[in-house]
Amino acid sequence: MPGLATRLLIAQRALDSLKAAGAPEAALIEANLKWYRFGALGPALGDFVPFETTPGPGGGRSPYYSVWVEVLRLAVGDPTDGTPGVVPALRTFKQFQEQVSKLVKDHDFSGLLDLKNSGGLEKVKQASADLSRILRRFSDKEKLAEIGRKMGRNSKPPLLNPSTLIPPRQWNGRDWLHWKRPGTFASTLRARAQASGDDRFIAYALGWTAAYATLVCGTGFMNSLVGSSYRNHWWRTRFIGNFVDTWVWGFYGAKASMSATDEPAPPYASWPALCHARLHEEVDLTGGLDAEEAGRRVVAEEALPHVLPPEFTAFWVNAWKAAYAVEEAPLFTEDRLQAAYLMLWIQLWFQTSGDVVGCNPQPSGTPPSACADKTPPVWVDPTLIDPATNAPFKAPSPVAKHDPDVGEIISGILLALAGVASCFLGGAAVGLPALAGGIGLIADGVMNLNWDELECHLYWTSVYLFKGLDALHKLTVFAGLQHPFPGEFTSARQQVQFNDSLPLSYLSAANVCKSRAMEGLHVPWTGALSTWNTYPSGTALEMPLTHVWPFAGRWPSAIVEDTLANGATWDLAVPPPGWPGGIQGSFGPAVQASVSLIRSPRPLPDWNLDNDRGLGWLTWELSRPYAEPVDAKPEGQG
Repeated sequence: MPGLATRLLIAQRALDSLKAAGAPEAALIEANLKWYRFGALGPALGDFVPFETTPGPGGGRSPYYSVWVEVLRLAVGDPTDGTPGVVPALRTFKQFQEQVSKLVKDHDFSGLLDLKNSGGLEKVKQASADLSRILRRFSDKEKLAEIGRKMGRNSKPPLLNPSTLIPPRQWNGRDWLHWKRPGTFASTLRARAQASGDDRFIAYALGWTAAYATLVCGTGFMNSLVGSSYRNHWWRTRFIGNFVDTWVWGFYGAKASMSATDEPAPPYASWPALCHARLHEEVDLTGGLDAEEAGRRVVAEEALPHVLPPEFTAFWVNAWKAAYAVEEAPLFTEDRLQAAYLMLWIQLWFQTSGDVVGCNPQPSGTPPSACADKTPPVWVDPTLIDPATNAPFKAPSPVAKHDPDVGEIISGILLALAGVASCFLGGAAVGLPALAGGIGLIADGVMNLNWDELECHLYWTSVYLFKGLDALHKLTVFAGLQHPFPGEFTSARQQVQFNDSLPLSYLSAANVCKSRAMEGLHVPWTGALSTWNTYPSGTALEMPLTHVWPFAGRWPSAIVEDTLANGATWDLAVPPPGWPGGIQGSFGPAVQASVSLIRSPRPLPDWNLDNDRGLGWLTWELSRPYAEPVDAKPEGQG
């Protein structure tokens, strides 16, 4: 399935086309742009429904919600036991490094003393203590394994249960919105929005129409990259979605082109990245809510703020009930809709705000002239192991004497800060004694500074911090939680290694995003950790075989708006002659399909939005517990 960034970009380019054509819908959308973009996220709301821990309609808390609770517990902290978060600690470190670097560049010793006297050093000292607590909390191997299980086996879609046929009333919101009357719901949502006369609701429904078109047109392409459907390879689908998001956002943001030999112009490293795109602001209806505070409330299981207008949540739930003729306790409620929106907003903040790991710009490749010796110190990479200690390299310890090498002391302070990366990645706390010693000596007012030495140490410290945060970034990419940087497309593989015992890697070359002509879905994933990063070519194909995607070697622009690479052979608004459907051609790019549906409203077919079991399949259910050959039947029968 196309990711959130791809959906937002397609919706924007559809709006651009509407404006260029003078369509009346364009003005309404522009006047209610955040509502349109919120709608363009479409069924992603279902990822977080239900959110309650107690069983009920939907069978208990959504697995994806559970994963993000653990991610946020690490990112923003756990108020229930006072465990701090990595995000505020990183922010303290980065601010401190920038501040000290400027003071050193200006040879401003009095500024260093002011920093200490203002409490700045105490904040750093507290942040370092916080890191020790974070490390103790999250070095528990069983705790980490539990997070892995939530991504793997615990997120396994209920359709894959081999012993029990799970009825739709026990499905979670994600599966329901993709597999149960998605065209009927999109049509109902739009009709009721028009009847309401509320331009916000109309803009939202038009955005949802674009999301419907994006999923119908784009998911077959995505399945060819994954090797199967979301049902069979759920976490790999999310992992690959982040790569395609990066490619799409960068390609269109850079107004790039691809040569016949697949060379981009401009080069990948020049493409805009999602790490600071701040997409949460594009859909922000919170009225100024603080994302970190909201995340802490999620972790603490506190009541979440209701930020969507109650008239909207009532409208949405009533449209859902009308589309599905729900008579029993509904899966979607106004409370669940509020929580789902908030979690989507927090997810976009985590992935694209720049406030978590961020874009981590690389320091200059040339040390400053202050460095007489331009050879990198042995400790400059926190992801490597010091053979003398069998632990990550750390700063040299300062010598507590009246006339110390203050450059080394300040460097020790900053290396202690950089130790957050090593802490998070499983290493020991780095340089904490240096931090304490450095603070004490600065407080003594030592003024005979070797500024050149200090500037040189600060440069190598910035390299150290860059390498540590780069490893942290790659770990979050590997986990399917954040997007790669565009520059990573130039390397065939990224190594995620922060000690000798746990080497990980993932394919990162741009051709990860190039489609395969595909007949048949690969069988379900076992849920084993760290296997979602490779194409499942060594596994069998699920029977019976179906048509998944027709074109090999297409870039993601084929599903955005490139009609030369992906011309439409079937109108997605026209249902097939009978169930299960399935088409041999293509629905064409999503931008053109979105514009067509927005300008010409009509009842929409109930295409399976996961393109499961193949391209152009209508919605279906199992007639018995999962087994091969897959025994599908039309949705809602028997």
